[in-house]
Amino acid sequence: MNKQKLTILEVAHRSGVSNKTGRPWAMHEAQCILEQEDTEGKKIVVGTINLPDVLKDSAPGDYLAEFSFFKSMEGKLEPRVVSLVPFGMQGAKAKPGAGVTA
Repeated sequence: MNKQKLTILEVAHRSGVSNKTGRPWAMHEAQCILEQEDTEGKKIVVGTINLPDVLKDSAPGDYLAEFSFFKSMEGKLEPRVVSLVPFGMQGAKAKPGAGVTA
């Protein structure tokens, strides 16, 4: 597993019904800032990442996010947030969803 500082700016919720299966679906997409360090120094990356249902109500703020990879419907390996701990509180318990790989 990989842990990195992640700043959540907002979480957008989308839902609907699949035309193919007729089943309801929901997505929870977090607009984020990810701080990365490499040989050239610190870089800021802005983008979105999907959150699992158990983390859908995450408030904006700084977190230590734990990521794991999963296989998408297209067969690609993609990162998924599996837990969020308020940044600077690494001794605190993770938000519900720690260890979720769905």
